[in-house]
Amino acid sequence: MAKMLVMVLSGKSNIQAEMVAFNFSINAVKNAHAEVEMLFLGQGVQAANKKQANAPQFREQIENAIKVGIPVKACSVSLKNEGLAEADVFPDVKLVLGGVETNQKVEEGYSVITF
Repeated sequence: MAKMLVMVLSGKSNIQAEMVAFNFSINAVKNAHAEVEMLFLGQGVQAANKKQANAPQFREQIENAIKVGIPVKACSVSLKNEGLAEADVFPDVKLVLGGVETNQKVEEGYSVITF
């Protein structure tokens, strides 16, 4: 079974890439029965901001990902660097240390896919 860590690095300047990341992840689980986790890192943490203009669309995508069993995580360091607080993040998004999380997933045999 394929194991993928889908890292979303694109910020609000490239919302299309963020949406493609969600669709890719969900379809990888549904169609290829892959084991997928999502990690928002760098400017990508903006997708986890529940106060952004596109919050309803991102909330729906996060909920869809979680429904098919995809853990959704965001880097707490990137969050601070983007001027966001933990309270700004959707409640179902787990905060982690992005570098540590990435290293752990690579050690567990995950391939890293970036958007």
